[in-house]
Amino acid sequence: MAELVVHASESLTSSSTRALARADIVATLKATLDKPNTTLVGAAIGTGLAAQAASRGGADFILALNAGRLRSMGAPSIFSLLALRSSNDFVLDFAQSEILPFAKIPVFFGACAFDPRRQIESELERIADAGFGGIVNFPTSIFLNGRFRTDIERAGLGFQRELEMLRAAQRRSMATLAYVRTVAEAQQAAEAGVDVINLNLGWNVGGTVGGRTGLSLTQAAEYAKIVFRRIRSISEETLCVLEGGPIVSPDQMYEVSAVSKADGYIGGSTIDRVPLEASMEQITSAFKSVGTLQKRIDELERQLEHAQREYSIVGRSPSIQQIKQRIEKLAASTLPVLITGGAGTGKKLLGRGIHEAARRSGSKLINVGPVDASGVSLFGSAQMEGGKKALGLLQYHPKATLLIENVECLCIDAQERLVEVIETGIYRRLGDNDRGRFEGRLILTSKQTLSQLGSSGLLIPSLASRLSPGHVFIPDLRDRLEDLPLLAEHFLQELRKDRRSRKLSVDHSAYRILMTYGWPGNVRELRSVLETAAMNCEGDWIQAACLPPVDASSEPQPHSADEREWILDALQRHRFRRGEAARYLGISRKTLYNKMRVYGLPLQQRTTS
Repeated sequence: MAELVVHASESLTSSSTRALARADIVATLKATLDKPNTTLVGAAIGTGLAAQAASRGGADFILALNAGRLRSMGAPSIFSLLALRSSNDFVLDFAQSEILPFAKIPVFFGACAFDPRRQIESELERIADAGFGGIVNFPTSIFLNGRFRTDIERAGLGFQRELEMLRAAQRRSMATLAYVRTVAEAQQAAEAGVDVINLNLGWNVGGTVGGRTGLSLTQAAEYAKIVFRRIRSISEETLCVLEGGPIVSPDQMYEVSAVSKADGYIGGSTIDRVPLEASMEQITSAFKSVGTLQKRIDELERQLEHAQREYSIVGRSPSIQQIKQRIEKLAASTLPVLITGGAGTGKKLLGRGIHEAARRSGSKLINVGPVDASGVSLFGSAQMEGGKKALGLLQYHPKATLLIENVECLCIDAQERLVEVIETGIYRRLGDNDRGRFEGRLILTSKQTLSQLGSSGLLIPSLASRLSPGHVFIPDLRDRLEDLPLLAEHFLQELRKDRRSRKLSVDHSAYRILMTYGWPGNVRELRSVLETAAMNCEGDWIQAACLPPVDASSEPQPHSADEREWILDALQRHRFRRGEAARYLGISRKTLYNKMRVYGLPLQQRTTS
């Protein structure tokens, strides 16, 4: 009797653990989607090395597939459909020994349902007992077509048997992921309650053994949009992801996902085979011609350093490239310049860059800083204590470049006098209106945009109009995160020169944190964070643990003054799908719910007959 109680208790404990497995996996994946600007990424691989590398790179889940193992052996993924080995035994052998012991993210077992000799329940039992919390139908009949596919289905060993296997896995509280290729297959998987549906767009192109696809990126995006719309009409809780076909790069993945509203992407060949082929070929060639390669590396490093320091502004994002082009034109003119941007974006550095690019003979840069509202420091005054007249900066430095911060702080009279200087080159001193000539240049800064300065009345219309042709806007760091690695390397180079410190580099674990932070203090805050991390770091790599504590909840704020309209616009853009709208806004889903309640926004789109 006691023995029976023990066995029953063990059975209950095991069942409870499995019951939590599916719920935990699905909750983890959905929680990831709640983070701003985040998409799910799965790695369909077949070796422990690939699994660990993908996990360190930020993968959210792993698919242990026979195709991944075959790719590591030099065969294309399509060989996974051939009866080369007993697929489930093959996968269980490498996945249980190489992947599960090191996996810190969910692992889906690629289970084959073709073999009529294997009972589904018994196969699932040994897979679950091995420690796998999820099941994916792979290899799958969706890659078959024509008469062969028809005969497989008629024999009861096709897609319907795969769905039966996924339903049985759910009854064991295992998470499920279904490969589909058609709208009909996607609909059946959604009706079966599958947790994640993966629309496979065909065998991946690229590399030496890549397949061919008849779909362009545009066609793939439109097709995926149709399939996902059908899935979500049946089950809004189902996660929809993409894989294969013409998608071989992150940019292409983003292009297709943005149109189709995908929740994520699964990479197989694009994560292991294609990068491995290219990397091994390149590194072998590098060893073979190390002398020539080193010379080329030195040249590229010099070019990179020059590009980073050009005009005192670092970055390669489209917005920074436009600013650099704008600087070239402004440097060749005598127009006054207005630089706007948030605190810490580098407005003064950009002002210095414009001055240096102009190369005006005999001109020096005077950093005036914030001026007094009356403008006395600029124009001078005849009404000072002791009867002495005060000379202004325009008189002190008649041929210099004056860098003036917070121009909106000047009073209306001072702004009108500034307009006169810009239009005529003549300035008038306060009090006695004595005149003088200014032949230098004005560079002004403000934390507000030009449109905000005009609409709020902080700048008089005539001054705003005169500053408009020379206006340069520097976006916040969070809006050009692709520049962050270059900025980080630039600051670390400066640290090495200033302090004769060792050659530090930023580890990928730290980059993941840096790239998901909101950066309210912009570039200035990034520099401070890296300087602190450099002090905390003992080795050559700045790890995540070296970074100072940052407010991970820091969220980008709306640029519009009317937050309600900002949120409503995002909801309408995404047809009131709150998860998508939250990701678009860069806030959590919970924050979006709260703001919708505060502003009285409808929780779903109203329809009209």
